Amino acid sequence: MLGLLSNSPGLAASDALKVVIPIGIGLASAAYLTMKVVAGGGFGSDKSIPIASLRAGDSTHDKEFYEDQDAFVERCQAENGNVFGVYLMNLNQIVVSGPLVREIFMNEDFNFGDSADELTSMRFFLRPMTKAQVEFDSRIVHGLVRDNITPHLPQYTARIVLQLEKNLDIEMAKYRTTNKREDGTFLVEKPVTVLQQMVANAMATVFVGAEIAKDRHVLETFINAATDFGKVLGSGEARRYSFWKSFARRAEYSVSSPLRRHIQILAEAATPVVLERRRLEKEAEAKGQVYERPDDIMQKMLDSFDKHHFVDLEDVCGYLLFLILASVHTTTDTSTNLMFYLAAYPQYIETLYEEQKEVLDQIQKEREALRQELLAKGEAIGDDLDPNEDRFLSAAAIKRMVHMDSFVREVFRCRAECLTLGHRARKDVTLSNGMVISKGVTAIINMKSAHQSPNQGEDVTEFRPWRFVGKPKAATKAAADFLPFGMGKHACPGRFLAIQELKTIGVLMLSRYSMLEIQDPSKTKQILRSRIGTPTISGLIFTERK
Repeated sequence: MLGLLSNSPGLAASDALKVVIPIGIGLASAAYLTMKVVAGGGFGSDKSIPIASLRAGDSTHDKEFYEDQDAFVERCQAENGNVFGVYLMNLNQIVVSGPLVREIFMNEDFNFGDSADELTSMRFFLRPMTKAQVEFDSRIVHGLVRDNITPHLPQYTARIVLQLEKNLDIEMAKYRTTNKREDGTFLVEKPVTVLQQMVANAMATVFVGAEIAKDRHVLETFINAATDFGKVLGSGEARRYSFWKSFARRAEYSVSSPLRRHIQILAEAATPVVLERRRLEKEAEAKGQVYERPDDIMQKMLDSFDKHHFVDLEDVCGYLLFLILASVHTTTDTSTNLMFYLAAYPQYIETLYEEQKEVLDQIQKEREALRQELLAKGEAIGDDLDPNEDRFLSAAAIKRMVHMDSFVREVFRCRAECLTLGHRARKDVTLSNGMVISKGVTAIINMKSAHQSPNQGEDVTEFRPWRFVGKPKAATKAAADFLPFGMGKHACPGRFLAIQELKTIGVLMLSRYSMLEIQDPSKTKQILRSRIGTPTISGLIFTERK
């Protein structure tokens, strides 16, 4: 692996790298690393961009930022305006605020992937996932989600709800048995583990189908892959850029990627299932019958094999694994946060619970009216109007729960880091205010300026869960005033699935539990901005509904 650097005082940076670069990392990567050592960081050529002042005794802005993000950004913007430089996470970055934010997202000369890769080495991590392309191609992922998931979300919802409900009851029963307290409540020390199981099982049925989803090793590899993905992304100060950390990661991923084993496990489980599907398809064709294709994303990817230039089943499994690990990671992260927000603001729980009862009552009445109408006409009642399904949590039912949607959107608005979603300039870009972001410099988004703008209404620094009720601002609507999913044509295509699943988890939790409490209330503020992968600093106490 990595060798030891020579202690020769006259050794140049490029020569030092020759000592430690393993053969597997390749010449292109070696050139990149050499460049990063010898190149000096800077804020670019535009000297009119002000640099935020440092507190006395600080050499970077990190300490002040992580002590109080809101106060730091507010101070810097008040002193410098909408564009200013900061030295954050060991990188010189240009903060872009207010109406100028839109220009970063909409300009193709800014690239989010370049910035993320600098901090996380994400592209090296993802490289083993594909065979068809030298680099992981996010355009294929966007296309797969856009064409195969979002349009079919209503039909997938039933499957997702059943798995979420089943696994919620299984997981919570464990804690109800072992952690029950004298007052009848019970403690879940790490809620994230419950939610991981729920989400992984739900996503497995949608992405790979029921046969493969039953495989315990596959479910474990989905959770482990999502955990590995979260470690690469990092959170908070753990994401601080380090040349040598980045170098070590790239070397490690070039020689041995943790994803390779995950892909192999999925491919091994998928192979007999795919072969059986092919056999049944040929059998149906021989009999002149129409083959009923399995309704999962894997089958849709196999059907579009040539369109996406996949090489083999393992290549398909690489992209499948990315879709799954991204879904499991992000939905587990946000649903954990949602649970803590419900615990932090218990006064809103009954409103949300009453809403779901009212919506389901109304749907039940509407379905009964349709049944009566058919009977009056002497027509048969089909399975689609089965009375046993009247109170099922359908996509249509979830869509009517506008208070839950507003609550979720407000959680996203409040939980976002004040400075995030960096985009690196691929060439010099002149903003509409005349300032220039130089090639190679990262423009980081001032989320506070968007999420706490006057356009958000009153009390923008406060959590107001009904802020968006009655307004055309659904939790899935990516726009300049709501940026967790980005905006423009590069906005996250999986947000519709993520929000649907997130709201379903919230509804299911509140249908079973009348109260959620943070075990250590003193940690509330810190918890509400925590991310998956950060140490668990408090559990949740659940009170069952009578």
